[in-house]
Amino acid sequence: MMMHAGLWTFLYYTLFLASVLLPVRTVAESTTVISNVVSQSIESESLDDDLCFESEEEALPDNPSSEELFFSFLDTPHQVISSGVEIFAKSLDEFFSEDKVFYDASGTYLRLRADAVRDENGDINYTGDVRLKLRLPNTKKKLKFTIESDADKRRDNTSAQTESTPRQAVKEKDYFAGFQISLGKEKSWQFKPSIGLRLNSGVELYTRLRLKRRYKFEKWSIHLDETPFWFNSTGVGLDSYLEFNRKISKDDLFRASTFARWTNKTDYVQFSQTFFMFHTLSKRRAMFYYVSVNDVSKSNVFEKSYLIGSTYRQNIHKGYLFVELIPQIRYQEKNDFRAEYSLTLRLEIIFKK
Repeated sequence: MMMHAGLWTFLYYTLFLASVLLPVRTVAESTTVISNVVSQSIESESLDDDLCFESEEEALPDNPSSEELFFSFLDTPHQVISSGVEIFAKSLDEFFSEDKVFYDASGTYLRLRADAVRDENGDINYTGDVRLKLRLPNTKKKLKFTIESDADKRRDNTSAQTESTPRQAVKEKDYFAGFQISLGKEKSWQFKPSIGLRLNSGVELYTRLRLKRRYKFEKWSIHLDETPFWFNSTGVGLDSYLEFNRKISKDDLFRASTFARWTNKTDYVQFSQTFFMFHTLSKRRAMFYYVSVNDVSKSNVFEKSYLIGSTYRQNIHKGYLFVELIPQIRYQEKNDFRAEYSLTLRLEIIFKK
């Protein structure tokens, strides 16, 4: 009981310090990110058309008046609620610059990150991350050139950070360069095959086929992502990702995500289940809390770990410069489930066109 009390006390005071130390600028000083990103999810060229997957008969007017929205809600409550969940989830994904936003972007997109990670021993390590996508001309927005660091990790950034320990997060990164093409219809499956080179100590060929689809069911939005892949060193494998979103209030979103990875050559199986609660604090600040269970099996050796953490994010300049504070507490079976604390400070720059 004392361990759990200390755990929550640690999280509470860390998040309190975040809200105090990272002041909020007024709307007059800079743009309002979250409110703008909702409209950008529909109009901006930075996302594929498949992100707005309502049929023509169901789509709301481009610029509906308050009166039209009111009567539309009375006429079709199911449609409005479902669309609201999807738009809210997409706006949060954009604000937190989820990896899925990078992979779905139809235009040029660049994301740079610099992290300072402090572990429980007081050691501070530094790491970074880069994502670059260039839309090639005369390809009808279908063919893109990409450069990424650690592209073999999962496609969902919020879930990916629940798997690596602080020491793993600052290890030497691999870089990937390749081409991706977008196929399929927005109301059905989307296909995104890619081929490229993995650049580490040597050069390794890889190929990947990403299949994705979105559904709406009652008050839930559902995102399914299947990615079979092949690497020259590890052979074939499969990443499977399933996500459920539900809007709790105008400021809160609940998300449950399940991820599984299988590789043939290395006899490697990885599974994780994560629950998130997103909360918008203002037009330029948001945060989410999460609890995660991770299970990994390698060569008949099973490792289980639990993670509790949160991410506080604030736009500090004109919608492209962000800062994050990420406290985590991890319990690993190999360490007898002893509490391991870490704190990450992240600076992020995003350019998109």
